[in-house]
Amino acid sequence: MLSRKKAMLAAHLVDAYADRLFEAKAEPAGDILAFRAGLAAAHPALAQAFDLVTGRTELITEAVEVPIAEYGKLSVEDFMVSLYNQHTVQRVRIAMPDGTRQDVHEVLAAAVAALKGEGGHHP
Repeated sequence: MLSRKKAMLAAHLVDAYADRLFEAKAEPAGDILAFRAGLAAAHPALAQAFDLVTGRTELITEAVEVPIAEYGKLSVEDFMVSLYNQHTVQRVRIAMPDGTRQDVHEVLAAAVAALKGEGGHHP
């Protein structure tokens, strides 16, 4: 699993790659802010990555409960941790302004997929 530091690095790389897409697609007088707003509107995961980079949201590490039925999906390390921590494991999550939480790994994977769909090859 990604640490908070590595997750932020990945979010910054996603953010920077969006700028590269603009440079590759835009006309000389193009508006980068409008381009990024369009990406964010079309792809919620990109909006979340942009918010993370700008500080509108933050990363937190918290215990997340793992249902017994999903234990087979855990790594050996997470399985051992969960046994001693009331079926919970530590996860890096995005704290949304409305109080909800989202797994940063899922958001970043969706953001990278969105960039690839927008014409990028390897963000």
